[in-house]
Amino acid sequence: MASFIMKQMMGSQLDKVKELTGGDGEKKEAGADEEDPEVAEARREAEEKRDAKYAKMERQREDVRQGIREKYNIKKKEEEIALPPPCEGRLTQDKKGPIPLPDDDDSFDPVKMATNALNTITEKLPFKLPWK
Repeated sequence: MASFIMKQMMGSQLDKVKELTGGDGEKKEAGADEEDPEVAEARREAEEKRDAKYAKMERQREDVRQGIREKYNIKKKEEEIALPPPCEGRLTQDKKGPIPLPDDDDSFDPVKMATNALNTITEKLPFKLPWK
């Protein structure tokens, strides 16, 4: 903790000294932002070679995968091409759809259902409950 505080205090002082002396000591040449055309061409060629190398490696890997699929009779997984459009106002679509709400009728009474369930269970017990 002490080293962190010292670094913070001394770091700000060193930044002030660097500002007074003219920077970090790095000298930027005029036109250093532009890249030499020969270097750019060499970089582009190296990138093309690397891309070709990785494309060749991927083709070889796919050949090996296909051989394994044929050997063990595995079907290749097909990617889903057409995705259903998302619902309006949502990021994702509900898979099951909206939950239907019960109608406003008198047949749905949770207290009555619980009482009936409790009575059914107590009738099956081999002993009497003290409150019944």
